[in-house]
Amino acid sequence: MNKSSLCALVLAINTASCFSKTAYTPPSEVITRYITIPRSCPPPRTVIEHLPCEQKTEEKKVDSITLEYRALLNTLAWAEGTDCHYNMMVGRMLFTNYVSHPVETGEMPKKGIPFPGKRRVRRNGRWITYSTINYSTAAGRFQFLYRTYLTLKNEEGLFQSGFNPEEQDKAGKYLADKQGVTQELLEEAIRTKNFTELWNQLSWTWASIPCDESKKPRRERRICYPRRGRYNQFTYPDKDLQKIYFIFYDAAKK
Repeated sequence: MNKSSLCALVLAINTASCFSKTAYTPPSEVITRYITIPRSCPPPRTVIEHLPCEQKTEEKKVDSITLEYRALLNTLAWAEGTDCHYNMMVGRMLFTNYVSHPVETGEMPKKGIPFPGKRRVRRNGRWITYSTINYSTAAGRFQFLYRTYLTLKNEEGLFQSGFNPEEQDKAGKYLADKQGVTQELLEEAIRTKNFTELWNQLSWTWASIPCDESKKPRRERRICYPRRGRYNQFTYPDKDLQKIYFIFYDAAKK
């Protein structure tokens, strides 16, 4: 990776860790934070020394999730822009009650949090772009939609003790498993340094994960927008996300 690419990657790490303002006005009990984004490229060592969710040695707990899978969950959280925040809602706002999904605790509107979007339609041979207002109920470290939360709770036996970090980790791993991610697949991706198929599988659940169907036979290709993922939204480049994975993985092995 050249210097300019590394600089862009490091800035992306800092950007994903920040909290951006939103037009939505949260209830008074909801905590909001805003962090200034550095305008210059910080040294790579600065990023590595201040990894999200890093625990002091004396505070580390026994983790039932493997190092490979923990690095993957950390990477997913980084891509979703939540880092170590298990109490983040879409719009970069924090909720305070872990009893249930914030829709049920009243910290998020039942319809979800509004955010501006755009929609392109073809009219009379021309493409016209409309400004729209979209709503999302995504919450938690892995941005669980409320309908996903209900399915996992009522049909899969998850979130039985609340919306706490432990339950969110279990649910995040369950969703990855459901897309075909296994310990063996992770180890193979690490060995070959090729995460393309891994991202392809995860991209069906997390919109921020990239996909690449170009090497598959045309008849086997599924929907995948170049640099826009499965859902035509911003995604991080495959190689950049792979680098983030190895940063987390190497840190976990120490």
